Amino acid sequence: MLLYSVNSITSGTDSQGEVTVRLRQNGHIFNGHGADTDIVIASAKAYINGANKLLEPAQRAHPQTGDV
Repeated sequence: MLLYSVNSITSGTDSQGEVTVRLRQNGHIFNGHGADTDIVIASAKAYINGANKLLEPAQRAHPQTGDV
């Protein structure tokens, strides 16, 4: 894990937190994002989001060219 960042999306007692994680494997970097009113849940969502990208990068299309 290269980065773990927590930010507030909204304010107040029922505010949402946004978590960003950055993971690296074999020289490739993957970002994961998650949001929830519970920062632990948001953290888990972000890590799972990044891990899913890390585990299956070959099936994802390039965002600008559409090439796999």
